[in-house]
Amino acid sequence: MRGGTAQVWAGNETTAVIEGTSQTHTLDEFLVRIERAFGDPDRARMARMQLHELKMAQGVTAEDYTAQFEMLAGRTRFNDAALEDAYIRGLPNSILQ
Repeated sequence: MRGGTAQVWAGNETTAVIEGTSQTHTLDEFLVRIERAFGDPDRARMARMQLHELKMAQGVTAEDYTAQFEMLAGRTRFNDAALEDAYIRGLPNSILQ
């Protein structure tokens, strides 16, 4: 973590550990703190936007498209019908005909 906000955050965390004042005692707690500080505050909304933009383009295998779709789908909170529509919408017209 070098430069900008990340460097300041890392410096503060390091100082707290050295001084024995850190509230973080496990790797899981540390990862939660990183996510809180730098993660997307609305992960589900971002996943929905990315899912709507996802298209199976030339050179992308069905396996790769499906894997990317499933990763995003798990974050969207969409029901099965909405996920089915989104999956089909991302397929090329040549497959749907």
